[in-house]
Amino acid sequence: MCANKYVVDRFDDFFVVLFEKDNKANKLVILKEKFTINAKAGDLLEIHINKDKSGYDFKALKEETDDAKQRLLDLIEGMKMHKN
Repeated sequence: MCANKYVVDRFDDFFVVLFEKDNKANKLVILKEKFTINAKAGDLLEIHINKDKSGYDFKALKEETDDAKQRLLDLIEGMKMHKN
């Protein structure tokens, strides 16, 4: 069973669209009914694709998500300081 890290990009009418964390060229589109985790856009997830069960196992990576969001906020704050 292979696991990759994906970032939730958006929720469409019937699908959830995710991009692989380190390779934005790899997109994963999952039916909403198969998306069995409470997540929102921007969240980082570890996803195991179960070929035997034709489904997915999801694990929220909250700490990594929070760290990435904080780094972005720090960058934005640093840009504001340099602008003034």
